[in-house]
Amino acid sequence: MLKILVLLMSTRLMVACPTKEKAIECFYGIADQNRDGHVTRTELEKVIDGHLPWWQRTPFYLFGGIDRIMMDCDANKDSVLTPTEAMVLEKTCLNTCFKRSAVAHVFSCPD
Repeated sequence: MLKILVLLMSTRLMVACPTKEKAIECFYGIADQNRDGHVTRTELEKVIDGHLPWWQRTPFYLFGGIDRIMMDCDANKDSVLTPTEAMVLEKTCLNTCFKRSAVAHVFSCPD
């Protein structure tokens, strides 16, 4: 077990659990490409394709992919994500340490 933990730490797959605010700040800093304060589905598709390694895309899409992100984080269902909506949706949007750590890892967020 200790060998597995050391291996995970050495490959940077384990990232300290960021706060929801830090994960949102990191995500919008990368995904909001035109800096208008929201992320469209098109921007989200581009940023995922640009940052998620090819070998992680299959599991990402298998577990819901972009549709799941939109369902979890788009409060008013207008196909546009905003930081305010992410904060309001406490029970679904970036609600687990795993999801926040994945954002930090994929987008290379500073600790």
